[in-house]
Amino acid sequence: MLNRREFFWLRHLPHAAMALASFYTAGALAQAGVPATGATLYVQRTAVGGAQVSCQDCHGFAGTFRDLRFPGATEAAIRARIQSAINGNAGQVMGTYSTWTPQQISDVAAHIQAAVTPPPPPPFAPLPTPAASPNSVMFGSTAVGSTSPTVNVLLTNSASTAITLGNPFVVPGTGQVGDFRTAPVASGQTACANSGRLEPGSSCSIGAQFVPTAGGARSATWNINFVGNVPAREVPLQGTATGSSAAPGTSPAPGSSAVAPSNAGAGALGWLNLFGLLALLGVSRSRRR
Repeated sequence: MLNRREFFWLRHLPHAAMALASFYTAGALAQAGVPATGATLYVQRTAVGGAQVSCQDCHGFAGTFRDLRFPGATEAAIRARIQSAINGNAGQVMGTYSTWTPQQISDVAAHIQAAVTPPPPPPFAPLPTPAASPNSVMFGSTAVGSTSPTVNVLLTNSASTAITLGNPFVVPGTGQVGDFRTAPVASGQTACANSGRLEPGSSCSIGAQFVPTAGGARSATWNINFVGNVPAREVPLQGTATGSSAAPGTSPAPGSSAVAPSNAGAGALGWLNLFGLLALLGVSRSRRR
């Protein structure tokens, strides 16, 4: 007569054996993954947290993912890693794929194992630099210490995509940069601004002024900067300053009303003549007495 333990094993062993056999049979059938099927599953989007995402969205191209996480791994090893991630709900996302069959997991593993690493993308070709008009600013003669009229430099985007100005977008370059400054643009024109956006075919203006600090020919350059792969635009600035800056120590003190004599170097001689005249007048008066 069977005891309770023997009866338990006799009753449940067939079912356990069948489940175990089914598990190993499914595993054995799933050993040979189909890379093409796995490639479809790898990019197939699934609802995760209210969004539609795929394996590629999270892990990138399969070949790149393999080289980073499973370098040299076999298909079986990759399959085991995928199954472990699903069982552990890695990243609070992988549990979504618990509906995958062992065969589907093998297919994805086969795709990852066989995928070719994509070549690096070609470097971005630089976009054309917005044109500047005038491309070289010439100021008229301006007195030292004065400010010239504003000259507007028009930037025009000839690219097929929008271009963003740098921040700051005007950077002083070489030369006498202190003799030139930006200024408000004329009414009716769109002023360029830091981080401003130039749509294809659109324009904006930069106001420039000449404020010479010394006489003679003065020149400098401005660099107009843009965001991304857009080369900077160099704008030369030139002007002629008339007059000269005062030499240190020659300016009269504040509040002084002193005026330099008009005969400049003859001042001492003039005083001597005056004293001589007074002396003669004194002698003449004494003789009359």
